[in-house]
Order: sequence, then structure tokens, then C-alpha cells
Amino acid sequence: MSKMSHDKGFLDLFLSVQKGERTITSLLFVWLFLFICVYYILRPIRRGLFLAGLGNEYMPLVYIGTALVTGIIVWAYSKFSKTPRKILISAVYGIFIANLLAWWQIFKYESPIASGAFWVWLDVFSIMGVTTFWMYANDVCDSNKAKRLFGVIAAGGGLGAVFGSTITACLVGTIGTTNLLLVAAGLVAVTLGIFHALEFLNKTKKVAERAAAPEFDKTKVSSISGAFSLIFKNKFLLLLFFVVAFERVTPDMVQFLYNDILKHMASGRDAIAALDANLERWRGMAEFVVELFLVSAIVRKMGSGFCLSSSAGLIFAGVTMFAIFPNPIILMAVFHGDEAMRHAWFKAAKELMYTVTSRDVLYNVKPVIEMFVYRMARGVAGVIIFIVNTALGFGAKGVMAAAGICALSWIYCGWKLSKEYTRLEFEATRRALEEQLGEGSLVGKQTPVRESTLAAKS
Repeated sequence: MSKMSHDKGFLDLFLSVQKGERTITSLLFVWLFLFICVYYILRPIRRGLFLAGLGNEYMPLVYIGTALVTGIIVWAYSKFSKTPRKILISAVYGIFIANLLAWWQIFKYESPIASGAFWVWLDVFSIMGVTTFWMYANDVCDSNKAKRLFGVIAAGGGLGAVFGSTITACLVGTIGTTNLLLVAAGLVAVTLGIFHALEFLNKTKKVAERAAAPEFDKTKVSSISGAFSLIFKNKFLLLLFFVVAFERVTPDMVQFLYNDILKHMASGRDAIAALDANLERWRGMAEFVVELFLVSAIVRKMGSGFCLSSSAGLIFAGVTMFAIFPNPIILMAVFHGDEAMRHAWFKAAKELMYTVTSRDVLYNVKPVIEMFVYRMARGVAGVIIFIVNTALGFGAKGVMAAAGICALSWIYCGWKLSKEYTRLEFEATRRALEEQLGEGSLVGKQTPVRESTLAAKS
């Protein structure tokens, strides 16, 4: 085998971007890069403002507030979910820009209450922005493309984390936390321009039809209650519901413990923001390399079960070790390790789950799961932390025990969801082949297909 063919095989394995997909993949990469860059500019600012303002003891209340506000936002979103995606996504990002300009004015004056409100707002900002992005990516990529491309696209998020945290670490001491909000607003405006470029490109380029599993054919959802009704009737969506819930509850307990450690390492909002930004910058560098070169291969070779459950395994092992050897470095490693794994292969595998569903599920059920359930789970985390830490007086050990229990539940649901996905992917693939062949010769055959075999066909 020649060196050239060997190099091509290497690139096919790790990058997997075929001719004709490069422009759309690049634009999706840049969109996610810019949005996550904004988030990581704001995230250390938020932590610094909050810990120096209200303090970590109010974190459970902020989690509960996030859940309530997100519920209202998702209800409002559901009223406009049938709006054409160009108008819908443009409106969401336009509101983001206006909000950031408003926060820029508010934080010219120090306000502990405003710092808590900003934490809640940034939670809503991040989940709405990321959810609308992945809804769009799912809409323009089928299951086979998703396995090859989502890891590469997700690398935009890793690179954005590096740049965003670097911008904050380098500029917070020069221009201050408040003026960084203007930088964030400008980048969101550029992100909106990238979206419109993608929409223009997709008008001139035929997008492959979704190959949904047959059980989603007749799903029609027009309200939040309809979405929940479908979720609790469908085993696949119910497992996805629990995976998303545990994905938020469990890390939030770790974050509560991490915040306490961080507050003892630095004093003042700018110092905390700078320390946090530097830690996240180094993690972001590792995330970017993993996402660009390894995630697609990990999803295809290790399977979705591993990708959906490994982060939970790390948390369970980490909090157990910390309970035995209470070294802060262990907890910091668990926090950043979990963040890296969830942003890398967990995120890619979770988004892959939606490729076997219908567009109705994608635009009406996915936002309920990814926004409402995800943030309500943060409220549940706040209640659990308050009960075990404050009301019952168990302190950090009680929070760690609760995190361990949730991590084990997450592992179980992740593996069960992976098995359901394999079944639905087989049905969706069979249907696509029948439509291509124009015959029903495959109907009735229930030959099991391994997930890795299907992935290899991509």
C-alpha cells in the first residue's frame, strides 16, 4: 500500500468528510465554533459575578430558578415551533444580541441579584442556542452522515471553548467583565450571518430525506402536553428523556462541589473568572483534538452505548475516590473530565439518536427534551443539593452519594437507549433500502444487525 493511500485511509477514518459535504460541514463547524466561543467568554464571567456576588450557598435556588424560567421559555417556543426555521432561528439569535446589549448596561452597576439572574439567563442562552443548532444539523444530515460528520462538526465547539476562554483570560484584566459582553454580542451577530449563509446554500443544494423509523410516521405534535404524551408512550423517547435528565442532574452536583473549591482558590469576580477561564482553555484544547480526530471513530468503533454512558462512569468512579481520598485535585479532574467527555463523544452520540426520528419529533419533541427536561433536571439537582446538603446536613458527602446514585442510573439508561437506537436504525435503514429498490422484499425479515455493521456501511 502506498503512503498516499495510507494517508487517505487515515483521513477517511478520522475526518470522514466526503466531497460535496465540505462546504456545509465547514459552515456548521464555524457556526458551532462561534456560538460556543461566545458561551465560553460568558461562562467564566458568570461564575466570577455569581461567586463574588450572591455566593455558592445560593446555587440550589439558582438551579431551581433556571428550571422555572426555562419552562416558561419552552412554552413560549412551542407557540412558534411551526414557524419556518429561517424565521425561527433568526428570531432566537436576534433576541440573544438584544439581551447581551441589555446585560452590558445592567452590569455597569454591581448587583448580586443581577448576577444570579445572569446565571439563569446564560443557561437559557446556551441550551436554546445549542438545541437550535443541532436541530438544524439533524435536519440536513441523515443517520449515516451524522456518524461521519457530527464528531468533526462538534470539534467546532471544542475550538470555540479554547478561543472563548482564552479571550476572557486575556482581556478580563484589561477591559473588564462588563465590556466582554459587547464582544459576545458581536460574535453572536456573525453567527447569525453563518446561519443565513447555510440557508442560502441549502436552497441550491438538495438535502437528503430523513430515513425515520416507521413508528414515528404518524407522530403529530403541536403542544408541550402532546410532546410529553408521545415521550411517555414511546420507549425510545422515554429512555432519551431519562438520559438527558441524568446528564444534567449528575454533573450539576459535581459543579456545586467544584464551585466551592474554586472559590477557595481565588478571590473577587475578575480573579475567579480568570482562573476558571484558564482551566477551561486547557480543557478546551484537549476537547478540540479529541473531537476533530477521534470522536467519529469512537462513535463508530465503540458504539453509542459506550459514548452515552462513559461520562457517568467517570463521575461514579471520581466521587467514590474523592469520598475515600478527599483531595480537591480529584474533584477538579472529574469536573473537567466529565465536561470534556460530554462535549465530545456523548454529545455526538446523543444527537445521533434523533436521526432515526421524524421531523415532527425533531422540531417539536426535541426542544422539550433538550431544553425543558434538561433545565428542569437542573432544578431537580438544586432541590437534591438543598435537601442533602442543607436540610439534612449531610454536606459534601451527601451530595457525592446522590451524584453516585444518579451516575449509576445514567449508565443503565444509556445502555438501554443504545439498544433501542440499534433496533430503530435497522428499521429505518431497511425502509430506505425498500424505497430505493421499489420493492418489499425486506419486509418481515427481522435479522438483527449490529450497530457497528451499520456504521461500517456509512
